[in-house]
Amino acid sequence: MRSIGDATSSATVRSTGLLAGAVLAVLLAGCGAPGSNPGADLTPAPTDSTDSSTEPTDPAGSASGSPTDSESTMPTDSPKPSPTLPSDPAAVGTAMLNISIKQSPEAEATQYVLECTADGVGEATTLPNPEAACAAVKELGAAFFTAKPDPNRMCTQQYGGPQTASVKGTVDGKRVSASFAATDGCEISRWNALESILGTSGAR
Repeated sequence: MRSIGDATSSATVRSTGLLAGAVLAVLLAGCGAPGSNPGADLTPAPTDSTDSSTEPTDPAGSASGSPTDSESTMPTDSPKPSPTLPSDPAAVGTAMLNISIKQSPEAEATQYVLECTADGVGEATTLPNPEAACAAVKELGAAFFTAKPDPNRMCTQQYGGPQTASVKGTVDGKRVSASFAATDGCEISRWNALESILGTSGAR
């Protein structure tokens, strides 16, 4: 026959077992509930492979690109006047020259003025035989008076005399300044081209 203590102990064990079973059932039910897994909250949400913030690029557009205004518009340079032409077309065939001639380094210079117009000789002219002088100037043009001597040219060692001359002014509307002498074959040739203005050189 069981004692009262044994009965009480058995009842206590059964109560403890029932309580433990109830707690375990609650825990199992919580683990099985949706959204109750703590690890599930740490899983990142899947991302869309096509990001809406990234715009698709056009392969053709990226290769060629849209032309800019500077690329599509070709620059055009304004035509520049030729350096051999006067800026004023009305000045073609005209000249206003101051001529200085010295027969020797010690001699006093003789001064002349030659004015050539499109129609002939100007009123300011003091040079003898101005018609021939104007014809020579019109034929030679401004380039003759502005040309630089070629340092590699071969000139004959020919002396034409001590005379020197200078010509300054405008030809065909362009400013000119030139010096002349008769110290060698090249300089004598230049002098003779203006013989109607400078007179004859000593070399013949």
